[in-house]
Amino acid sequence: MAKSFDISRVGHVGIQVTDFDRSLHWYTQTLGLTLTGKWPMGEDGAIAFMRFNEDHHNIVLFTHPTEVDDETRNLGYNGLQHIAMEVADRDEWLKALADLRRKGVPIILGPMIHGPEGSMGAPANFMGGSGSRSFYFKDPDGNLLEIYSEMMKVPNGDLFPRPEYAEVFGARPPDLGNLSDTLQGR
Repeated sequence: MAKSFDISRVGHVGIQVTDFDRSLHWYTQTLGLTLTGKWPMGEDGAIAFMRFNEDHHNIVLFTHPTEVDDETRNLGYNGLQHIAMEVADRDEWLKALADLRRKGVPIILGPMIHGPEGSMGAPANFMGGSGSRSFYFKDPDGNLLEIYSEMMKVPNGDLFPRPEYAEVFGARPPDLGNLSDTLQGR
């Protein structure tokens, strides 16, 4: 299919949360997002727009649309695997890792490098390895979050991995079952 426009990055992510005030506090105080605005939504709900930079919003919180109990707690989350947030460079990545650790946020995977040069949880020949530094953690509702830096570029028309270093990634794709289980907290 012909490509008629370019998507450059994730613009924003909407997240349904079970305790709106708790999540708003966590995203603004723990991750340091700036609140653009908060408004009522429906009879008992709310919506909040938050940002990392000058964009109007990068993360949007919504009150979970159902009465929350053990049976309905995860309704609406099934399509969200994780949200990846990019930082500018290794220095900012290290600052983020240190800050979240100081705030008591458990790092559930990583720190790591995605690719053959990495270790600590990622298969050494991780086929999709972008070369980015990364670590994973969860928000108060259990949504999986990633902070990363230094993702490699793949110019339009180029293959990945490039033929001149494809053997570094191995002849067959790795079994990512354990990595997927780790990310899901199993």
